[in-house]
Amino acid sequence: MIKEIFSGKLPAVLNNPTPIALEFGSEGSSDSQRLHSIMEQVSADLQGKVEVYYVNVDKVPEVKEMYKVKDLPTMILFKDGDPQATLVGYHSEQEVHSFLIQ
Repeated sequence: MIKEIFSGKLPAVLNNPTPIALEFGSEGSSDSQRLHSIMEQVSADLQGKVEVYYVNVDKVPEVKEMYKVKDLPTMILFKDGDPQATLVGYHSEQEVHSFLIQ
C-alpha cells in the first residue's frame, strides 16, 4: 500500500533502514495516474523490501522543489536517507520493479 506523504513527515520517513521510494505525481497528469497504478502493484509485491510513498506535487510543491523534480512522474529511491537513483517518466511494471530492487 502506498501512503501519501506531506513535507512535515518526510524526515522521519527517510530516516529508515528500509529503502524508501518517493513517487512524485499530480492528479492532472495521466502518466502519473498510470504509473501510480503500477506502483500500487509493485509495492505490494515488494512489501517489506521497500516502502513507497506518494508525493502529490499539487499539495506539497516544496518537496518537488527540494529534490529538483522537473518532470512527472518521477521516482527517487533513497537508502539510509540519501537519494540513490531517479527514474523519470512512465515505465513498465518490470522496469519499475527493477528500479526499486537495485
